[in-house]
Amino acid sequence: MSEQLVAPVSEDRRSPANPKSDPSGAAFRPLLIALFLGLVAVALFLPGLGRPKSTFFDELYFVPEARALIQGVPDPTPYVSSLAKPPLGKIMIAVGMRLAGDNSFGWRFAGSICGALTVVGVYLWTYLLLDDVGLAALAAALALFNNFLFVMSRIATVDVFLLFFLTWSLVAFTASLTLELTPVRRRVLFCISGALVGLAGAVKWNAIDTLAAYYTVALALFYLGRSSQDSAGSLSSYGRRLRQVGVVWVFVGSVIAPVVCYGIAFWPMCRLLHLPFTPREIGVINAFMWRFNKTTAVNPFITMPWYRWPLNLHPQRTLSYLVGNPVVTWGGLAAFAACLWRVARKITLPEGLVVLLFAANFLQWVVTPQKGLYYYYYYPCVMILGVAIAVALRGLRIGPAGVRPGIIVALAAAVVFALCYAQMAHLEAPWDCLLGCFPFN
Repeated sequence: MSEQLVAPVSEDRRSPANPKSDPSGAAFRPLLIALFLGLVAVALFLPGLGRPKSTFFDELYFVPEARALIQGVPDPTPYVSSLAKPPLGKIMIAVGMRLAGDNSFGWRFAGSICGALTVVGVYLWTYLLLDDVGLAALAAALALFNNFLFVMSRIATVDVFLLFFLTWSLVAFTASLTLELTPVRRRVLFCISGALVGLAGAVKWNAIDTLAAYYTVALALFYLGRSSQDSAGSLSSYGRRLRQVGVVWVFVGSVIAPVVCYGIAFWPMCRLLHLPFTPREIGVINAFMWRFNKTTAVNPFITMPWYRWPLNLHPQRTLSYLVGNPVVTWGGLAAFAACLWRVARKITLPEGLVVLLFAANFLQWVVTPQKGLYYYYYYPCVMILGVAIAVALRGLRIGPAGVRPGIIVALAAAVVFALCYAQMAHLEAPWDCLLGCFPFN
C-alpha cells in the first residue's frame, strides 16, 4: 500500500469541484493505479476458480439456465426458473461460458472478471468523491479484502453483476457532478449512470434503491443549484453542474435510460422462449416475477433476519463459508456513524451519498415483500461500508504510534481475509487449514 494512504486534506489541494490543469501528466496516476488494482484483483480471483468442480449453492439454478441460453433452447422448467429472475445476470454467465467453456471455471469466469472490475470501480468512485489517491486506494483495498466480494465473484450467481453495474453507475454519476466538463459530456455521463442502473435492475430488482438515491440527490442538488454560493465542493456548486445537464436530460438519464436498458435486457429471453418482445409481454413477465418471489418457498435453515446481518460472525458454510470481514463490517458501521454525525452538522456530497446509499440498500429489506432473506443480500451494503471507512478517515493523518490509520485498517482487513481464505477458496487438505481452520463459528 502507498504511504499516501489517508493523506491530509489541505486547503490548497485540488478540489474535484475545481480541478487545476496538470501538465506534468500526474492526472494519469489514478488511472494507472486503477489498472494495477484491476490486475491484482484478477490475480486474486482467478486462481482455483474451478473449485469445486460441481455446481453448488444457487449455481444449481443459474448454470442450467445459462447453458440453455447458449444452446438456444428453453430451460426445462422455464416458468419456474427462467422467468423467476431478470435475465441479464444469466446472460452474462452464458457469455463467460462461451468464452471459457462449459465447465466449473467457465461458469464462474464472467463473475470473477466483473468482481475485479468492481474493485477498479470502487477506487475510481472514491477518488472522484474525495480527490485523494491514498483514500481511494484504501477503499479499493477494503473491497479487495472483503470476504463478500471474493466469495460472490467466485460463484456462478448474479449478485456480483448487480454490484458491478451499480458501482460503475456511481462512477459515472459522481463524475458528472465533480469533474470540469462541457455540458454535453456531463449529460452523457449522467445518462450512462442511469443506463447502468437499468442494467443492474435487469440483474436484480434491488437496483431500484440506488435509483431512488439518485432521484433524491438530483432533486436536492437541482434545488441547491439556484444558490449563488460558489465555494469549491459546496452542494450548490454540484447543483449548478447538474443544472448544466438540464431538466430534459436529467429526466432522460434518471427515468428513460434505466427503463429502456432494463427492457432491452429481456430481448434474448423473449426470443429464446418464442415470446413477443413487446412492452405488454415484458409487463406480464415482470408481474409473474413479482408473484413468484413473493410466494416461492425458502430454506429456513439458511435464512436470517436483516437486522442480524451487520454483526453476524457465523459463516454460511454452504456458500464458501461466507461471512463479512469484521474489519470492514464493524469498522464500516463505526465509519457510517461518523459520516451520519457529520451529515447532521453539515451535508457534504461524500458523507451524504455514502449515508444515503447504505441506508437505501440496507433498509429496503424492512419493506421488501419476500418470504425469506439470505445473508448474502448484505453484499452491496458491505461494499458501501468500505467506502464509508475511507470517507470517515479523510483529514486524519496520524494514528497510534505514528502510523497512518488507513494502513492499520488495510493491514487488519488483509490479515482477517488471509485467515478466511483457505476455506473460502475451497482448498483441499492439508491446505484448507494451513493458517488454522475457519476463525469464526
